[in-house]
Amino acid sequence: MSRKEFFRHNESFVCAKCKEENPSAQDTERNHCRKCLYSLHVDQETPGDRKSGCGSLMEPYKIGYKGAKGFMIVHRCLLCNKEIANRAASDDNNSLFNRFAP
Repeated sequence: MSRKEFFRHNESFVCAKCKEENPSAQDTERNHCRKCLYSLHVDQETPGDRKSGCGSLMEPYKIGYKGAKGFMIVHRCLLCNKEIANRAASDDNNSLFNRFAP
């Protein structure tokens, strides 16, 4: 499956880490909490495939910048250590980005 064919999900959810209510994002597919930036390990190979059997929390541990995509939050699974980069949303708590500054 090409990158263009990834599955899109943009539903509201309650964060498994901090219990923050997260509405669907206006500018990207939301896949992490806007307050604490944590995510869940739900995708296996293709973004949006929801085929991972892991389901553990994914900790934000690095921020990068990638051209047209903008800021990317790199998450690492607390159970299996898989790393996945996710695009930051405009309403993310970007004060936390300072934690990841080089």
